[in-house]
Amino acid sequence: MKISIIGAGGWGTTVAEILGKKGFDTTLWVHSKKTYDSIRNWQENIFYLKGIKLNHIKTLTMDLEAALKEKDVIVLAVPAQKLRYILNETKPNNNPLVVNLAKGIENNTNKRMSEVIAEVWNMLKSENIMSLSGPNFAIEIAQEMPAATVIGGINENFLKEVQKIFTTQYFRVYYTLDLIGVELGGSLKNVLAISAGISDGLGFGDSSKSSLIVRGIAELIRFGTMLGGKKETFYGLSGIGDLIATSFSKNSRNRWAGEEIGKGRTKEEIEELTTKVVEGMYTVKSVYEIKEKNNIYMPITDATYRIIYENEIPIKALNELMKRPLKKENS
Repeated sequence: MKISIIGAGGWGTTVAEILGKKGFDTTLWVHSKKTYDSIRNWQENIFYLKGIKLNHIKTLTMDLEAALKEKDVIVLAVPAQKLRYILNETKPNNNPLVVNLAKGIENNTNKRMSEVIAEVWNMLKSENIMSLSGPNFAIEIAQEMPAATVIGGINENFLKEVQKIFTTQYFRVYYTLDLIGVELGGSLKNVLAISAGISDGLGFGDSSKSSLIVRGIAELIRFGTMLGGKKETFYGLSGIGDLIATSFSKNSRNRWAGEEIGKGRTKEEIEELTTKVVEGMYTVKSVYEIKEKNNIYMPITDATYRIIYENEIPIKALNELMKRPLKKENS
């Protein structure tokens, strides 16, 4: 079986190495010449996965057309806001299974990643498009620490096939027919993780952050079910599971960005501090627009949007959250 991984960030590189270890004929497409040289010359992605030796990726290339040609499975490990651009560059010459790894909603169109793929690569059958999401930090999975994830799609046979491809002794894959829920959970948790990071940056404790996260879960479910996701999906790996990991882990760039915002940095300053994409800072814009259009009550998302895009002082936004009218918990 021939598999291509498109994108050599931390997660894309990790997946390429995982699948290579399992004996699959893997190709990793790299956009950056510096990253390409690092992997080729030192068998290490020093920019995104420092310290992990890469000995099982069969083919490394910067030729996107060659990477997509005659593959059985294509794994898209491209940031959400860059995905359409990459897809527009070229198309597969067959009808492969496509697995998206990005967690986000496209700005301007407010489309989920599977919708973007289906629109640009319109020769694909919708059942061929899947998304994988869960509490999975690349460095931990690359170090073979045990973890689980979930893949969503609409064809159960294809989901089971990809489930077997990705599963290892340390990486357990579940599947669900709720593709919408998987994608929305993976997207909105990044927004909520930023808000959790803001709490950290303001110097608050675990009680503050836990309260924020739990109320954020209510928003996630309210938002996700309104858009067609299933409630039980948001209680699973791509929802609460990923939210917990992203809100507390030192490896979470969304939590880190929130912490920096809590300390007074702006979105632009954070973008200058890291070469890595902080998906939640972009996703919050789409989530905000969607919730406004559909009149979904999401006060934490509102506050996070105002802080990032309207430069509202974080402590002011928090005070406004705390002064809202009192209500029953599950209303």
